[in-house]
Amino acid sequence: MASSLQPTAQFTTTALSQSAVSFMGPAALQEWRERSRVFVPGHEFTRLFKQGRWDGTWAPGRCRMRGPSTYELRCSRGLAYRVLTGFGLQGSIWDVLDAAQLADPPFSQEALQQFIELCPRLAELRDYQQAALFTALRCRWGRIALATNAGKGAIIALLAAWAAAHKFSVLICCDEIAVYDALLGELREWADLAPALVRAGGKGLGPPGPGVTLAMIPTLARRLSPGSDGEREEEAKEWARWVGEQGMVICDEADKATAATWRLILDAAPSSLFRFGFSGTFPQSMSYEDWQLEELLGPVLFSAKNMEMVERGVSARPHVQLVGFDVTGVVGAPPTWDEWSGMSPPMRRLWVYEKAIMFNAMRHRFVASLIRPGTPTVIVINRIEHGTQLEMAIPGAVFVDGSASELARIKALEAFRRGEILTLIVTRILDRGTNRLGYAQDIIFASGEGSKRQTLQRVGRGLRRHEGKADLRIVDLVDRLEVDDADTSHTARRLRKLAGYLHEAGRTRVQLYQDEGFEVEVSR
Repeated sequence: MASSLQPTAQFTTTALSQSAVSFMGPAALQEWRERSRVFVPGHEFTRLFKQGRWDGTWAPGRCRMRGPSTYELRCSRGLAYRVLTGFGLQGSIWDVLDAAQLADPPFSQEALQQFIELCPRLAELRDYQQAALFTALRCRWGRIALATNAGKGAIIALLAAWAAAHKFSVLICCDEIAVYDALLGELREWADLAPALVRAGGKGLGPPGPGVTLAMIPTLARRLSPGSDGEREEEAKEWARWVGEQGMVICDEADKATAATWRLILDAAPSSLFRFGFSGTFPQSMSYEDWQLEELLGPVLFSAKNMEMVERGVSARPHVQLVGFDVTGVVGAPPTWDEWSGMSPPMRRLWVYEKAIMFNAMRHRFVASLIRPGTPTVIVINRIEHGTQLEMAIPGAVFVDGSASELARIKALEAFRRGEILTLIVTRILDRGTNRLGYAQDIIFASGEGSKRQTLQRVGRGLRRHEGKADLRIVDLVDRLEVDDADTSHTARRLRKLAGYLHEAGRTRVQLYQDEGFEVEVSR
């Protein structure tokens, strides 16, 4: 949003700390904050909203009067750029934050030359990787939005190498074991770093020393928690002091950073001079989730989408085939009125999902018919029961889910890579971190559900190019539940509500393919 207000003349910007900024100015500050107010998803289900004690909205920062015509807005450093650009200020984020009297950025042309000498592998980065790396170092706080196949691990490794060379302690966080293992390999390969490790096990050990640390979010969050009865209070304080000493904090798969465990860690690092979040699936700009991530990590500084990776020859070219499937006859009559009245919306959604998708033998046979003979194929589902049903319906298929051990999952993925398994059915446990699904020539989305973020993660797994693969066939089942529009009976109304759950999920995925610029074909 723009304003005629001249912030350089009427604003005073002060750094309260490395993670907090104060703006002093006219009432336009409060007006901007109110215009930026957004509804919190799910607010209508909260007790405070139902009791009329909260309007269900969130607004950035905290604003109060400091005089007859003077207001102060305090916010995180991450939101500082959005505040000032909201008043029409142009320029880089560093230009904006320089007004807050923060120290001159340590990154310069001289520092760049030293970095090149320090990290000879820097020259091996692609141009967009170098641009993302240099932008991050110049701006200090922010998010890097890179498609799944864009090589963010190398950037993270070299950021850590630069910080370690400049005597900053570095904390790298993630919450998926596959991502954790991949990052460990990238740190060793690109920066020759052997980081300290914080993961399950090692109970009773204190924080690592200075240097580079790779941590699992769940483990580190437990270290920071004093426990329900305070039995770990001293240990939690020790870990909190250690997190507070980290000069650089990097979050991988940072689209999840609004979760309580991630916030706990970021809140313990108020003095972090550098703070970065990496993901290929950040939420829609200006949404509530986007505001929250900007508050925690800063704005999106650099982005590279899937089709950019395709045009550069980094990723395979996706070809999406939308295949309709009519579930009307299988669903049949909806729940009776008494049953319907006792169901919550999630229960109603599960009811139609089980009938139409999870236990629909006709649909399972149809999925099997979509598999091309001799073609390495991954079938993506969300629920274990669905995967079990499909495995029984598709000869030779192998189902991999969270109940299998890590060793068993790796063995199955390796067998798929070698061609010993041609059809692999996977749940959401493989949405992130693994490269092995890049050996698939076809991906069939049979889950009947999935957010844009989840679908994009799954597509990215298959877009990796292996052994000369240039194209990826994506088959997406879009389920139909037909109801006569002229029928106004209560039964028809209930059926239309159930149909809406299926249709909305399909529309979400189709919109994603269009937004990403994928080639889409509608068949059957």
